[in-house]
Amino acid sequence: MIAAALLILTAQASAIPKVIVTVREPGQVAVVAGGEAEARLTATVAEGFRIQANPAAEPFLIPASLDLEDDERVRVGPIGYPPGKPHRLRGADSDLSIYEGTVQIRIPLEASRSALDGKSVEVLLEGVLRYQACNDVVCLKPASVEVSLPVRIQPQH
Repeated sequence: MIAAALLILTAQASAIPKVIVTVREPGQVAVVAGGEAEARLTATVAEGFRIQANPAAEPFLIPASLDLEDDERVRVGPIGYPPGKPHRLRGADSDLSIYEGTVQIRIPLEASRSALDGKSVEVLLEGVLRYQACNDVVCLKPASVEVSLPVRIQPQH
């Protein structure tokens, strides 16, 4: 009996893809010194899986969270997460708020007025997208994916 249960768990574990969330990083974003721009990061959740939305439905759940490092020349504003989709687990009393499939996250940017001395400059903002993925059988341990966002600051005309 125990051997059969272990065999089932092993089969389920081997069916879990190594990569649950992939990120298509935005191309270079152009912003004028002293101006604002918005980038969009596209994350894709593997079929059969979902990640907790931001905000998550319960405080003990781990929401998807994008953290990008500021640069003295470019400030990252409050990240804009899309609304989650309701998802009810079998036997649960309430819905979770989840993302599945393709998710777009808005990244507001603000370039410093003093970022340039007459020439364009390129800045690379780096960070991570943190998430916890689940399917109908198991929730995986929290994971993250590295993210890079190239920004080109142009002089005011």
